[in-house]
Amino acid sequence: MSCKHQLLAFVSLLETNKPYLVNCVRIPALQSLLLFSRSIDTNGDCSRLVADGWLELQLADSESAVRLLATSLRLRVHWESALDRQLARQAQRRKLEQEEDMGSPAVSPQEVAALSRELLQFMVAKVPYRLRRLTGLEAQNLYVGPQTITTAPSLPGLFGNSTLSPHPTKGGYAVSDYLTYNCLTSDTDLYSDCLRSFWTCPHCGLHMPFTPLERIAHENTCPEAPGDDPGSEEAAPAPPQKTSALQRPYHCQVCGQDFHFTPTEVLRHRRQHV
Repeated sequence: MSCKHQLLAFVSLLETNKPYLVNCVRIPALQSLLLFSRSIDTNGDCSRLVADGWLELQLADSESAVRLLATSLRLRVHWESALDRQLARQAQRRKLEQEEDMGSPAVSPQEVAALSRELLQFMVAKVPYRLRRLTGLEAQNLYVGPQTITTAPSLPGLFGNSTLSPHPTKGGYAVSDYLTYNCLTSDTDLYSDCLRSFWTCPHCGLHMPFTPLERIAHENTCPEAPGDDPGSEEAAPAPPQKTSALQRPYHCQVCGQDFHFTPTEVLRHRRQHV
């Protein structure tokens, strides 16, 4: 197992006599598949994932797998919401260029910065896993199929606010339009998902036996868990600007302010007063 598996991404496709991939870059395989796959299927403890029906990922730690899944689910919802609002505002701006009132709220720079920071933190996560392509026979026998017992497991907060509903064809439970939980066939012990070990919650001090999934669900819904402070991002000081050896003190005669500018920045500042 390794945490260095990579995929190849490209910005555009150039077609001449032959097609060429332009601006190629290597990206982490696990995080990229969680963010961009059209379908993600899991087993009971989420240690085995199948992306788009042909790429299998085996993770050593089921807790890390569930946390990554929950984080990717939240990031995809946030990212899609921000894109939808921005595209809706752009479309409305074309129709109402002369009107000041815009019905769709714009995506604030603070929201974009917070989302970018969360995406970067998600992409640099180090989780060992194994990546391979499924064979044709394995792909044909991938899912458990529809189940007679359709009651969803009681794991509130496991995947955020998403509700679990039985999947009609794959089996398991549909978490979103692309994520299906516990639908993959498995050769493991039938009782492995029910084994519990004693664990103490670091927030509320609750001490009782949990399965790994129940432990994560409790941590996500624990009333004593510290919440994110929405004002912390706004209160954070702005990062200091990079200094250059070419910067010199400069006093603007027009606005009467003092700066430390390079010659290029002086010309740019003077152009603002023209």
